Amino acid sequence: MKTLFQQGRKEGAISSKYTDEFLLLYFQCLVEGFSQPHIYQQALAYTKEWSEVVLKGFAP
Repeated sequence: MKTLFQQGRKEGAISSKYTDEFLLLYFQCLVEGFSQPHIYQQALAYTKEWSEVVLKGFAP
């Protein structure tokens, strides 16, 4: 996944302001959902990023 993120950044499809850690968590949340307490607790730290991605996507 990290290789894909790097490629996406290089091609301009993913903004460099989103860390690999955030992107991995984002996809984990999509798969497991926010109903898992450990994911919910981690995601709280990324409230701003979640809002931006929902509204604008990952592109710069």
